[in-house]
Formats: sequence, structure tokens, C-alpha cells
Amino acid sequence: MVTTLYYIGVTYLLLLAWPILLFNRKARFGVSQKLGFIPSEIKGRWENHTIKPIWFHSVSVGEFNAAYPLIKAFHAKYPSRPIVVSTTTGTGQKLAKERVSDIAEVIYFPYDAYFAVKSWLDLLQPSLFVIVETEIWPGLISQCAKRDIPVAIVNGRISPKSFKSYKRIKGFFSKYVSLIRMIGAQTENEAERYRDLSNNSVPIRVMGNLKCDGLQPKSKEDIEKLRQSLALKDGDLVFIAGSTHEGEEAAVLAAYSQVLKRMPEKTIRLIIAPRHPERFDRAAELIQKAGFTVLRHSKAERFTNDFDVYMIDSIGHLANFYGISTVAFVGGTIAPVGGHNVLEPYTYNVPVIAGPRLEKTRDFANMLKERDALFVVKNANEMADQVSRLFNDELLREQVGERGNALLISSQGAVLTGLAILEECLGIKNTESSTESSNGRGVPV
Repeated sequence: MVTTLYYIGVTYLLLLAWPILLFNRKARFGVSQKLGFIPSEIKGRWENHTIKPIWFHSVSVGEFNAAYPLIKAFHAKYPSRPIVVSTTTGTGQKLAKERVSDIAEVIYFPYDAYFAVKSWLDLLQPSLFVIVETEIWPGLISQCAKRDIPVAIVNGRISPKSFKSYKRIKGFFSKYVSLIRMIGAQTENEAERYRDLSNNSVPIRVMGNLKCDGLQPKSKEDIEKLRQSLALKDGDLVFIAGSTHEGEEAAVLAAYSQVLKRMPEKTIRLIIAPRHPERFDRAAELIQKAGFTVLRHSKAERFTNDFDVYMIDSIGHLANFYGISTVAFVGGTIAPVGGHNVLEPYTYNVPVIAGPRLEKTRDFANMLKERDALFVVKNANEMADQVSRLFNDELLREQVGERGNALLISSQGAVLTGLAILEECLGIKNTESSTESSNGRGVPV
């Protein structure tokens, strides 16, 4: 009865949201697939498949980047097992198609309405449904349970704020969390929250963070090619602001202007990477209003004068750019977002500055603070102080970079635990061959 009422509520909300789904460009991405209308080419590939796929769901870019090393590892070990990857956002879909379309079917995740979920489950008939990080979908979990399809959560994360929301209606969510076969939580704190929500009815393992396993440095040759492509010279100092949101580009530009005045004898370059593509033009406008010239990654532009600011206006390239940076600011930490991956720059031993809004990455932020490897600032003035300090002290940069990198390396290994969780849910014995034959795409032929 509870699930039926939930489905009625979701359907009613979809009817109310129809004008937005129809006219809002961002909301329109994949709307037909989300409603359960399956493209004929996908239907043709899956109507008569004999091997059931494993279905990974990652909401957007961040979740897909977390899932990516696990998807690759699973395919490498079991290449004959088909894989489906779903995303909710258009940016996540684009990145997934770029990275895994050769080994997986990439689709949009359906709305959690009965008819939409049923349509995809009827076609795909997965052997396992894997949720990456945070989402709990009562409708899908319920339908999977009725079909005896195990559901697993990997890289599981519940922020304190989300946990409070779940607790308010714990009786509702516990019913569905308890149907999950196994949960791999990022930290012991996350595991405790899942134990509470599931009333200790679900096996839970602390697996670490898959994003750490995905952070592997590019070769020195590749990084040097990137430096040359931007016309960076030896001795140039590079300040990169990654995954920025509204209000953060303005703070970064203000801080950068101060640093330029404080260190006129140095060549200092600024690179900004807005988090969402729909903000690229807005960020470019802010750069110009601050008195700088905008260079765009999409146009393969290069630094030519002291008032150039380079913008990464594409998805999936930020991690490589950390390899050419001297100091990094990680966004979503001044804007009320909760923070993005503060460990990512430490792939290349780059010291990290962040704002105080670190709720979503609290555990790693605290561990970095304990190692004196995270500089927390409240505004542009404090950011300018820390950037100037780090630019002026090479030894400090090296020491901080080494401490942060050591934490990153010690945090890796989540992929192996994630694989073990998938194997247990699928009933795969460790003796199963890792050299299965493959059709090359990971989808039925």
C-alpha cells in the first residue's frame, strides 16, 4: 500500500512538472527515456539477450567518476558480462558515453514511477542493480525486490543533513533500505548512518572512496604536453580553481587580482573550471567584467599576456589540469554546496585551498586538516593571503603536497572491496575465470 501511494505521488508530481520537462532545456535531457520510452536501437540490442547485465547507476559527473574505476575493473575481470550504465544529467550522460560506450550500454535513468521503471526492467532484466553513492529510489528498489534482482550500494554516502531528512520519515525509508542486498560505505560514519536507517538488517562494509582509486596521475610527458599547449613557461605559477559555482569565480578573480599586485615580479596564471556547462558563459562574463581576457579550452587557446584567464569549458578534463597547477582551490566550498573532491589535486601533490562549506566531503576534509594539508578560507582576502603564502614558499608547498598525497594513496583500495561486494551479490565464486570471452562492447549481440 505504501509503495502504491508513493507511485501515485511520483506520477502526480510528474504531471505537475510537465511544463518544466517540456520547456526547460536542462530538464529535457533524456526525458523520453526517463519516462520509459526506449529507443528502438537499444530495444533491438536487448530484446533477446541471454546474459543478464549488471546495471550501474550514477547520477551525474561526480558519481560517474567514482563508478568509472569499478566499472573498468569489473569489465576487465568479467568481460563477457554485459554492463548498463545510467545517468540522470546530460553532463553525466555525455561523459559516460565518452568513457564507457565501448564496454557498456549508456542510458538515462528512469523517473521512479511504476511505468517508467517497469519498462526498463522488463527489457534489461539485470542480474544486479548498483547504486553509486547517495540515491535511494523506493519504486525501483521495490520492483527489483519483487523480481529477485539484488540491489547494492557502492561508495555509499549519506551527509549529516540528508541523514536528518531520512530520519524524519525513517519508517518509510527503512522499508526500502532494508531491501538492499549489501552496502559499501565510504567511511565508518556513513556505515553507522546506513545501519541506523536499515535497523541493522543489511550487511554493510566500509570500502573507502572509489574516487581515490580513480585518481591516478598522468605521465610526466603528458603533463609537459599540456603545459606546452597552454604556452606555460618554466617558473610560471599556476592557480587553478576547480568545480566552481556561482559566487566562487568572483571570489577567485578578486583574490587573483590581489596576488598579481603583491607579486608583480612573478608570472602568475589563473585557470577556472566551472562545475556545470550551463555556467560557462556566465563565468566568461565574470572574467571579462573583472578586466581579464577569457581563453577557452574548447578553442585550444593559449596564454599570451598577463591579463589572460583560462577557462576549462568542457567536462572531464579538470583532473589533468591539476597536474600543471601550483596551488588549487576546490569549489562548492564557498558556495553553499558542501564541497567537491578535496583530495583530487593531491594526485599531483598540489596544495588545496577550500571554503568552509565542506559538509559533503567532511571526512576527507577533516583528515587533511589533521595533517595540515587543507587551507580553509572564508572570502577572497583570505584566499589571496593563502595563495600568496604558498606561492612564496616552495618548501611549504612540497611538504603540504606530500602529506596530502600520502593520505590519498592510503585511501585507495576501494575498487577491490567494491568488486568483492558485486561478486557476493551476484553469487560469483573467486575461482570464476577472469579471461572470459567478450563480444567487445559488453552488450548483447
